[in-house]
Amino acid sequence: MLQICRAEDGQLFETDANLWDIERYGSLEHFLKEQTGVDEDSILAYLPDGQRLRTENVRDLAGSQNQTIYVFNKSYLELDVDVVLSRLQTEPALQPPVEETILSTPPFRPSVLSTSYLRTAHAHLDEVNRILRSLHCQQEALRIASGSLDLHVLALQDTFETVSSSAQRELEKQDGLLQGVEPDLQIVSRIPVHKEFVSPNVRRAMEVGEKGRTLGDYVSQAKMRQVADTCRKTHEQLKEKLRQTHDTMAKLREGTDSVRASVYSTSLWDEAELCVRRSQELYNKIKDVTSAIEKSETQSERLVNDSRKRLFGRSCNKSLG
Repeated sequence: MLQICRAEDGQLFETDANLWDIERYGSLEHFLKEQTGVDEDSILAYLPDGQRLRTENVRDLAGSQNQTIYVFNKSYLELDVDVVLSRLQTEPALQPPVEETILSTPPFRPSVLSTSYLRTAHAHLDEVNRILRSLHCQQEALRIASGSLDLHVLALQDTFETVSSSAQRELEKQDGLLQGVEPDLQIVSRIPVHKEFVSPNVRRAMEVGEKGRTLGDYVSQAKMRQVADTCRKTHEQLKEKLRQTHDTMAKLREGTDSVRASVYSTSLWDEAELCVRRSQELYNKIKDVTSAIEKSETQSERLVNDSRKRLFGRSCNKSLG
């Protein structure tokens, strides 16, 4: 028996379809749409071990010990969280007042009333158990989604660390160059230019004793400082962007840790199981009371019938006498 869990509401579908039946549909998504009603283009299917299931690898289902497919609706990723919650919110299926389910007219016999209460309690217990099964299905789906999120974040973290390391080295190199602008400008003003590399007029002037040229004569310090200031601003912007990226990755890791902790927390599950146990205990008590009332009424009816027989017998004897 193949089970399909619709993750958005925890509804569980069961089908006798096997692998060959799925392949006859032409695509896994088409088959899952027929079973769950989720649009083909919005389906993300996973196996219980967290493996992504697609049409191309659908035969991996045959090797899975747990024959369950978890179907996620990725269209919800494009919506605001509050919108998604409002769409998925469900109201409890409350039973009608007990008196309204009794066909006879008041006053009701205790056994009839208790039986009606028992029937309502049984329906309530079935509903509570159904909700618990849905919660279990959703819990497993969340575990799979959290594991997939962890893998994606780890892959992103590896890529980020590589890029960040390279970017940090480049920023350090830029910082060194920017810090060396003023010393370099002072140095170039002291580096002489060989007369073979100057113009003929300057060469003749140097030959008659004029001061030779330095590299500083050919470099505008004002323009170089202007260029350095522009580079320094760009450098600071790049440093800020890298810092923001580090912060974003840190928040992403913290968010992932928070999701994982929430998913693996048992508080909600423990509370749900407590509700089921409480419902079961109340049902058992109502059942015991109903049995006691039915037994009491049976005994009362037997006593009444015995009394009637005795009275009828005495009347007959008097008449015969």
